[in-house]
Amino acid sequence: MNWFDGKKVLVPIDFGEESQKAIDASLQMAASTSNVYVVHVSPDLTVSSPEVVWETLTDDVRRDNLEKAFHKQFAAAKYHDLNFHVLFGDPGHGITAYAEEIEADVIVMPSHGRTGLKRLLIGSVAERVLRLAHCPVLVLRQ
Repeated sequence: MNWFDGKKVLVPIDFGEESQKAIDASLQMAASTSNVYVVHVSPDLTVSSPEVVWETLTDDVRRDNLEKAFHKQFAAAKYHDLNFHVLFGDPGHGITAYAEEIEADVIVMPSHGRTGLKRLLIGSVAERVLRLAHCPVLVLRQ
């Protein structure tokens, strides 16, 4: 069933198994693979990271490595027309800013289901996206 026929669907990923399930669910709901946008937001490197100090790791190198990892993990034919983008910074803000930039109609994302103390200490990207998004957010439970 194409629930999102003609709609732009944004799927944030962290390369985990739940991310792949979110992409697969989005592909089932979208009319076309080219309407599915996938984004990975990687945290900024700290100035004290050895890689930064020695200038062996730049955002361009990180972006290239993440793009290679994406194309390796999602090499099957059904993923070929996905739009993949890499950002750096806070995941919640990065996801919602990118959703606005591409004028996404819906964000489909997995929830890791953390509760209690873990959620308070780590924070919840899904919750942040729900609060900041300009469009509907479909959170898939594990």
